[in-house]
Amino acid sequence: MKRFFKNILMLIFLFTTIALFSQSAEEKLKKSKENTEKEIAKINKQITENAKAKQSKSTYASLLNSRIEQRKKLIRNTDIQISIAENEIEKKNKQIYEIRHRINQLKESYSELVVNVYTNRKKATWLMYVFASEDFSQAYRRLKYLQSYADVIFVQAKKIEQTNQQLAKEIALLSDKKQELDNYKSERRQEIDNLTKDEEDAKKILKGLKNEEAKLKKQLQRKHNDLAALNKKLEELVKKELAKDKSTGFSKSPENVKLSANFAANRGRLPWPVKQGKVVGFFGNHSVSQHVQLDNKGIDISTVGGEDVLATFDGLVANVFPVAGLNMCVMLKHGEYFTLYSRLGSVSVKQGDVVQTGTVLGKVATRNDDDGSQLNFGLWKKDSPLNPLLWLLKK
Repeated sequence: MKRFFKNILMLIFLFTTIALFSQSAEEKLKKSKENTEKEIAKINKQITENAKAKQSKSTYASLLNSRIEQRKKLIRNTDIQISIAENEIEKKNKQIYEIRHRINQLKESYSELVVNVYTNRKKATWLMYVFASEDFSQAYRRLKYLQSYADVIFVQAKKIEQTNQQLAKEIALLSDKKQELDNYKSERRQEIDNLTKDEEDAKKILKGLKNEEAKLKKQLQRKHNDLAALNKKLEELVKKELAKDKSTGFSKSPENVKLSANFAANRGRLPWPVKQGKVVGFFGNHSVSQHVQLDNKGIDISTVGGEDVLATFDGLVANVFPVAGLNMCVMLKHGEYFTLYSRLGSVSVKQGDVVQTGTVLGKVATRNDDDGSQLNFGLWKKDSPLNPLLWLLKK
């Protein structure tokens, strides 16, 4: 009997542990799904804004590809949820089978106890069993045995009732899990339909871009010239700042050293300069066509015109300046590090201002050209440009 109850307890512990593990995995998947859906919503908003501004097919294609990747991520997430739900259903069916098996065992054991009591139902039989004892001690033990026997019958009946209740609960949970699985499959079918449509649209856009290759080359050449002008201006300003710090001794001051160390310690944890946006232009020298190369000292973030541009770290406004084709630019100084924010339609700070992380520097310019509303964000250590994506928080 002890072994039987021990097995029941072990079974309950095992099922509880599996349920807790599954619940934790499902919570992580649901959180991941929510984040992916938010990303898709942001991209949808950008696509809508771009459509209103009649921007280029290349910008739309970039956003469309980003949405395709997010849809694939959402489908992968749903596939995992479907797999977990199917496993849960299989486990739940096994639990129900085990519980029913235990109920049958309990009922058999209970029947044996009841039959035994019925066979010896006459009170005289029980009294004779007690009075036939050789001494008082044995009589006491036999009396306690009879009392415990009655307790066992009561406990066994209670256990059958509780196990039946557990069975009903597990059957209800199984029904809920099957409905959840149906919902996941329905969501997956819908998302596959969305993905198929996006992929078809992307193919059409690509075909259109090939037909407009001459126009695209001209656009890329203009972008190359804009970036070259920005890079030249940044190099001049950074060298000027470094020379000034060296001449005044500020570069070796405790304040400058501390700020540089604090900035360096936040590599990979800097907040993004805009709350919503997608990277459409990457750091480095890229061959974007047979005849045009882009030397991007930063990254281009496609966003919505009028979006707030935020300081990514505490620092000093070293310069505010215009660049042809790139609107207004703001340079922040963080010790020996610099962050650059270009394509601003308006600026909220001036040279010499001390800013904190999250300070609004200005707003992204609303542009109706081929690139659309984008922020170019750069990061330098002294006179060497760094890849900003390695310093920003992972999305």
